[in-house]
Amino acid sequence: MEMYEQSFYLAAVNHGREFELIFKHRDTFRVHSVFTHAINLVAGSEFLTVLPLARGCGRDAATVAVSGDFSFLTLGVSIDDTVIAPTSSSLRLGKKAVIDFSDSRRWSSPLEAVNCLHLIKEENLAVLEQALTSKHRDLAFHVSGGIIEEIRTSLLENDAKGLDSALAGIIGFGPGLTPSGDDLVLGMSLTRSVFRVPGRDRDGIWEACVRKNLGRTSDLSAFFIKRALEGCAHETVERALFCVLTGKPGEARDAVARLLSVGATSGYDIGLGIYLALDWQRRYGWCSRGW
Repeated sequence: MEMYEQSFYLAAVNHGREFELIFKHRDTFRVHSVFTHAINLVAGSEFLTVLPLARGCGRDAATVAVSGDFSFLTLGVSIDDTVIAPTSSSLRLGKKAVIDFSDSRRWSSPLEAVNCLHLIKEENLAVLEQALTSKHRDLAFHVSGGIIEEIRTSLLENDAKGLDSALAGIIGFGPGLTPSGDDLVLGMSLTRSVFRVPGRDRDGIWEACVRKNLGRTSDLSAFFIKRALEGCAHETVERALFCVLTGKPGEARDAVARLLSVGATSGYDIGLGIYLALDWQRRYGWCSRGW
């Protein structure tokens, strides 16, 4: 039997439900990428992420009890290392790192508490707009022309061909591990999912055109967008949307500030996508239309 050197031991605090598939079905994952504060695991087209506790959880994430200055780069975990479940409550990443899930709690999405939305809180939408404006002073110009206007017009005219063309010009474009265009689409997709008619499993033109263009970006970014279409995202994103929809202005302000602090551009672009989706929903009802 192969012997392992157990140099690092991490205790999981929270985990999304998708992590349970490893223990239930013993799915074989491998390490996709390692960053200072994230380890991404992959099996086929499915991804899981390990994060420090302070970074929040999600359906496809697990958080571990490490200090804020701890770096996952010190774990000796490498790309393509095999991930196995030697017990019913632990994961081994390569030969040196073990994550213990025996005391981990299952994470619950704040969006599960959002039901029967009819009105958008104007004061909270204003909070989101002000936060975006503080990052980009020309916000009004930024959202009133170019490809965003093409997206808006195509949606309102139920023009699948025009929407497909517009999305082809934005998905996969921009800086970052998840390109800016992808982050905007993610924010719009997650917001639309909250308003869609319950029980309607048929994709509208937004969902169909987004899925059609996912081959233009990385597998990891495409995965995040697909999850957003299903109504799931990282906890920071879900919390921001939840607070804008249901919270008091102070709660919305704090949650939006945390979202906009994520990454170099990701938080802003996701926030802009949420803002556009909510603004268009209150004006045109695009999220809850039958197409």
